[in-house]
Amino acid sequence: MSSASKEFELQIKRINDVLVQDHADVIWNDKIPDPDNPKQPRQIDITIRRNGEIIHIECRDHKVPQGAKWVEELYGRKISLNAIAMVGVSSSGFTEGAIKKGKRLGIFLCNLSHLTDQEIQSWGKKTKIRFFYYIFSNLEITYFLRSIKGLIPHDVEQYIYSKPEYNDALFNKIKYSFNGNKDFFYPYGFKFGKILTENVQIMERAVLGISLRGDVNKISFEYECPTTLSFHSPNTKSPGIVSVEKTDGGELEIIKSKSGFSRVDFDLSIIPHGPPNSVLAGIFQFSKLPGSKKYPPQFNVIGTQEKEVFINDAKYVIAEIKE
Repeated sequence: MSSASKEFELQIKRINDVLVQDHADVIWNDKIPDPDNPKQPRQIDITIRRNGEIIHIECRDHKVPQGAKWVEELYGRKISLNAIAMVGVSSSGFTEGAIKKGKRLGIFLCNLSHLTDQEIQSWGKKTKIRFFYYIFSNLEITYFLRSIKGLIPHDVEQYIYSKPEYNDALFNKIKYSFNGNKDFFYPYGFKFGKILTENVQIMERAVLGISLRGDVNKISFEYECPTTLSFHSPNTKSPGIVSVEKTDGGELEIIKSKSGFSRVDFDLSIIPHGPPNSVLAGIFQFSKLPGSKKYPPQFNVIGTQEKEVFINDAKYVIAEIKE
């Protein structure tokens, strides 16, 4: 074995050692069944299994930089073998065309000489986002009119249910009061006096104000980026890592580096709906990249935090304003 080949093997062993220490199941020179032909085994240089998902790593020890053709082959293998991520490791770097191709197709390209332990640890990991919601109970919502004469409570309630935009505006408005008050201890009993309204009507009668009381609690849910598109700039001389994660629809993009999150481009339309009787708090937390020091990241938010509100358990009251 030549000294160059021995060095390549030693570097591959380092990849294996780092991943095993990071609690991943790693198999060198793995053979897995072809999904379309289970009797036909397919050879993979390294497979990583973490949380029921599989990442493939292919390595090449050549004298010349690897081109776009190999990247396309890696992409085809990723799709064919149902890997969540494909990593191409080269001892000789990559051509400019290969780098562009890998970036577009979501293939993680690495120069073996520039590979850091932090970068290896990040392979196949997804960023978790924690969304916070305010959830309400024992709600009583009172609409103030000049006159309630002739209005039937059941008809009024059905009318309000037919106007979900009323609750959208109301609860998205009061959530900012909860966000701004750091002294709240949840669950919390609250009462808001006569909230001014615009263009709100009950059975063609103008609403002059709304009061609201009930209990509120703060809850949270975790969400994972379902698709990871990671890349490293193989032609850089620095050992820094740069990775990009996107949701399937491309609405959320997280750009990270060795020093931590660099930027989060966040379209709020991707946020999952909360449970009934809840409103998005507009507060988020992100998991950190291994070795990350910079936190929180820079945000670039697209869209509005005022989301649809689904109130299905509330008491609606109408009352006259006595002048």
